[in-house]
Amino acid sequence: HSVRPDGFEEFSVGALVDANARLGPKPGDDGSTDPEGLISQPYSQTEPSGGFLEVTIRPPQGEEAATIEFSFYDEHGALLYQARRQQSP
Repeated sequence: HSVRPDGFEEFSVGALVDANARLGPKPGDDGSTDPEGLISQPYSQTEPSGGFLEVTIRPPQGEEAATIEFSFYDEHGALLYQARRQQSP
């Protein structure tokens, strides 16, 4: 989970299984795509591991706004991180 300075958020995953996983450079690292470290990362794994991203969209219901939820799981299905965003009024 990364956030650009303008507020745009990105959610992405890499390898599905641990055997193929590796950590990429972090914002501010030499050789990264953000050498100035302008991008914040509310979530980044500390150890390489496989896994998947589940995206759940819930339409508005009554007075409740629509939501989108991003859930990161490891290769065994354990929830590692979750972020939920709500539709703006």
